[in-house]
Amino acid sequence: MFRVVFLLSIVLFCQNAFASHVMGGEISYKHLGGTNYQFELIFYRDCNGADVNPVSEQLKVWNNPSLTSITVNFVSRQDISPTCSPVAGSPGPLLCGTGSNGGNGQGAVEKVLYRSAAISLTGVPPANGWIFTYENFSRSNTVSNLMNPSNYGITLAAKIYSLDSPDDSPVFFQDPHFVSCAGTPYTFNGNAIDPNLDSLVFSFGIPYNNIQGASYNPPVDPIPVPFEVGFSATNPTPNQILNPGNIPASLNPVSGELTFTCVNIGNYVVKVLVKSYRQGILISEVEREMQLIVMPCSGGNNPPVIMPPFPGNSFDLTVNAGDLVSFNLNASDADLLQDGSPQTLTMTGSGPMYGTNFTSSTGCSIAPCANLTTGFPLTGTGSINTNFNWQTTCDHISDAQGNTISQMTYTYVFRVQDDYCQVPQVSYATVNIHVLNPGIIAAPEINCIQTANTNDLTIFWNPVTNNNNAFVSYQIYSIQNGLIGTVTDINANSFIVPAIYTHHEFYLAVQSGCNGGTLRYSDTISNIFLTLVNPNNGTAVLNWNKPRATPLPTYNEYFYIYREFPTNFFSFLDSVPYNQTSYIDTIDLCDEFIRYRVNLATTTCNFNSNRPGDNLSDMFTPDMPVIYSVGFDTTTYLMNIQWNQNGQDDTYGYVIYTFDANGFLYELDTVYGIGTTNYSYLVNAPGPFSYSVAAFDSCFTSANPPTFQTSAKALVHTSILASYTINMCAEQANLTWSLYGGVGVTNYEIWSKNNNQWTLLGSTNDMSFLAQLTRGQSYCIFIKANLGNGKVAFSNPLCFLMPSPTAPAYHYFKLATVNGEFIELFDYVDASVGITEIIFERKDTLGNFEEIGRAPVVGNVAHFIDEDVELSLQAWEYRSMYVDSCGNPGAYANTNKTIFATGSADQYNMINTVSWNPYELFDGDVMEYHVYRNAYGTFENTPMAIVPNNVTSLTDDVSALRTNGEVCYRIEAVEGLNSYNFSETSRSIDVCIPYDPLVFVPNAFTPDGLNPIFYPVVSNADPKNYTFSIIDRWGQIVFETSDPTMGWDGKISSSGLDATNDVFLYRIEITTQTDELIVKRGYVTLIR
Repeated sequence: MFRVVFLLSIVLFCQNAFASHVMGGEISYKHLGGTNYQFELIFYRDCNGADVNPVSEQLKVWNNPSLTSITVNFVSRQDISPTCSPVAGSPGPLLCGTGSNGGNGQGAVEKVLYRSAAISLTGVPPANGWIFTYENFSRSNTVSNLMNPSNYGITLAAKIYSLDSPDDSPVFFQDPHFVSCAGTPYTFNGNAIDPNLDSLVFSFGIPYNNIQGASYNPPVDPIPVPFEVGFSATNPTPNQILNPGNIPASLNPVSGELTFTCVNIGNYVVKVLVKSYRQGILISEVEREMQLIVMPCSGGNNPPVIMPPFPGNSFDLTVNAGDLVSFNLNASDADLLQDGSPQTLTMTGSGPMYGTNFTSSTGCSIAPCANLTTGFPLTGTGSINTNFNWQTTCDHISDAQGNTISQMTYTYVFRVQDDYCQVPQVSYATVNIHVLNPGIIAAPEINCIQTANTNDLTIFWNPVTNNNNAFVSYQIYSIQNGLIGTVTDINANSFIVPAIYTHHEFYLAVQSGCNGGTLRYSDTISNIFLTLVNPNNGTAVLNWNKPRATPLPTYNEYFYIYREFPTNFFSFLDSVPYNQTSYIDTIDLCDEFIRYRVNLATTTCNFNSNRPGDNLSDMFTPDMPVIYSVGFDTTTYLMNIQWNQNGQDDTYGYVIYTFDANGFLYELDTVYGIGTTNYSYLVNAPGPFSYSVAAFDSCFTSANPPTFQTSAKALVHTSILASYTINMCAEQANLTWSLYGGVGVTNYEIWSKNNNQWTLLGSTNDMSFLAQLTRGQSYCIFIKANLGNGKVAFSNPLCFLMPSPTAPAYHYFKLATVNGEFIELFDYVDASVGITEIIFERKDTLGNFEEIGRAPVVGNVAHFIDEDVELSLQAWEYRSMYVDSCGNPGAYANTNKTIFATGSADQYNMINTVSWNPYELFDGDVMEYHVYRNAYGTFENTPMAIVPNNVTSLTDDVSALRTNGEVCYRIEAVEGLNSYNFSETSRSIDVCIPYDPLVFVPNAFTPDGLNPIFYPVVSNADPKNYTFSIIDRWGQIVFETSDPTMGWDGKISSSGLDATNDVFLYRIEITTQTDELIVKRGYVTLIR
């Protein structure tokens, strides 16, 4: 039975040991002296969960080769549940009770303190520091912002990054404010203080699970505890998405003040990291994790109001060291307890410089200490106040190493709580006092350092301004010798350093500030020290140092190098970029003592170096020149040779060589001056030409007679010879050229120059190019070789006019004339220029010309017959255009318009009227018009009328004429002698005026008398068929003929007998030439 009970007890203990009770905690450490440190673990326990180990806990140590764990022993436990005054009608206070699950409700919290013995820490922490961790399991399942919180534990950590000087970790002076009311603004400051007065930076941290394995390697192990959707490590409280009344958590990175407003009831895990920096270097890190409880509160209780003590409703005050800080801090709360009695307020506080019991000016790390009229805690009914006093001194602006700094900020936190049950309201005030070091004077930068002939150095700077009369002295230092001198005259701007024969690093300090205890330093600047090495090879090797690794904005970008020759005359030699600190001078003097100096200009003064020297001689012939290009100058058309400037500064000039007719190299000319690197002259042929160049200097050789030292000859370069042929009709020039010699060619470009305007015609890698050009344009074409050395060379110019087909000397559209049913066109053109064809065009009824055909040119004349034309419609206008020798349409000649004649008749009087349009555009003009008439079937050979050229109509009386039924007319325009020494005649269409046929028949005749023959008279008709018949009263035909000229003589045709007196019927039937049928009947009386 005992064994069973014992086992059951073990099981229950294990369950309690891992029950959900973790609410947070922190690890800190302090330096005890020497290598000894003491560690503290504070654990915040949910009193409604499992109890803690009342003996000890273990801290794990990571990254330390000799220490893996630290035992922290139980020291104390403290119920930090909210305290209040229960009254009638109020709930009782939250209490932690004793043992596991001893709390009386959510919000009952216990603070448990563990502390180690002295721990020796030696060695150097790695880059990621020594890490000290504590872990526990598990978290409460009531946590609202973590997913499945009871499945995860907690890992707390502290880190040491440096032990270069003793250090204490930051310490939280204020216990967490765990319990607050929903909807009430939450403000809390843990008042983390660095005992060594190092700088602190606050940030949110990531909550981690307990470590699962044998290494500390977050986020692999331990892993971050996952947040619910809408939460994160930097957003651990509800935001406006969950409720518009929420204000997300905000953490001041300087003061560590945490604020938020939460309407949503719940438990929220918040982790705060505190990093400690010393002179900008991270040296330690601690963290505090808290499970904050937001509860529903009734009764309308509000937090106490703490009035800002400083002007502008501020809790921040800036003073100079030595000032007295004195202020009253007042808090009030007009709310009542549940029974109507006034509330009692309790004020507590914390800060880095309080004296003993908060009331003494001694007892802090740096006296005099801050003190209150009455020590904490203070209580009062409805309101409460205290007076804060602190006499600051210059000691309050010194860091833990004794360095006087420009500013130190001290943060004091005041906590005021009412006694309303069950959740009292709490307010925090964070008072920041910024203590300034008055009158700190920054050290001026060294402007320049100049070296005298004696090698003494003069350091120059700009005098400072004596702020608050705090100036004490200038101090001049070098890295090599430390303090060199002190100058107490504030107006001094230079200091002489005795001769040194190397470069030193100098810097200035200004002693000023509170009690003259502050030194401010300039950047380190070196004098320029120049060394000269003579390798006896005709050069001087110079080396020097830079004043500083990177130039200041006031520095020039270049060092200037000077050479002394003759004595006491330094001339500028060259410049090099700031980052170049060496130079090789090629000696261009034959045998001299030469000194050198290096300068660096600034906006205020110049650095200059020492002046080393030696006997130096020119031992170099000039370098072999490198020809860049040979080719024609596109402006002057001169041959131009270009080469590089010689690398030897004493080069005196250059000799240009070319080849004679036998292929031997000879001297063409000499040019003087190292910078003369091109030569142009007029050549008498297009090329190609070949050249070489040699350089010579001013020193003579030992030959007899003496000659200048001359370089080897450059590699021969050969110019481009270009030529062309022209295809006039294709408007093309076929360009060919020779290969450029002496260097490779990347490609060739073909350029045309016209009126000083350049046009790129194309590019190729071949040795020929077909250029498409424009007739009538003048061209000067160059072949441009893009050389492999980056240079260019041009060929000889190819200048020519792109010819056009020659225009004819004359082109005359000489005639348009009607010929029968067609119109004949005649064009007169100069065929000697290759014109072989004429294009004829006719204007249509819409007024547009259109081509009707083409005719070859034979003997300078082209003849075309327009067969597809309606002559009776109108006069037709034509024009002609020649086709040039390339088959292209040329210019139009004149137009011609045919003669269109019209006529009308007075049928009764037989008078005709004929009109016509004037013939247009004879070169010799119309001299006169000839009018021809056709009344008998053919036109007369001679004109019936000749009229002047200004008359275009006539009248014609044809009553006396026997016609065949119509009278026709034809008009001819006769040209005067034209400029081509001939004339033409243009005929019109034939205009015919018809007359109605007339038949006159007598009504009696006397065969034996005066009128012996009876026949009808037919006029205005030319019968195609004719029948004349005589019929007696019995219907017998007694006479009939088809001859219009034959009449009836009174005899009966069948018997030959004379017909007796009687009345006979006659019938006349006529078919005209136009197939018109005319029939006439009547009676005639025969009288004997």
